[in-house]
Amino acid sequence: MNFLKNPNKMRFISLIVAVIGLFLILNSPRLGSISTSSWLRSVGGSEDSQKYLQMLEGYIDSYRVIGSIFLFTGLFSILNKNDNK
Repeated sequence: MNFLKNPNKMRFISLIVAVIGLFLILNSPRLGSISTSSWLRSVGGSEDSQKYLQMLEGYIDSYRVIGSIFLFTGLFSILNKNDNK
């Protein structure tokens, strides 16, 4: 765990987390559609259109929230001036 004490390595990890968050936010419609299609196959392939749209919106929102958390955490860690030297 000594490598996490190095500020440059910690900033690099934070940058990776922020990029993953941005990826999740920008690709949330595609990822939500993929997840909803998988859900639809798991319930037998036939479902009410309202239920499908609710699930699609829910999956998209989930990816956006997770992406936002990753992006915020990564950027906060990068911009944090307290390096604990």
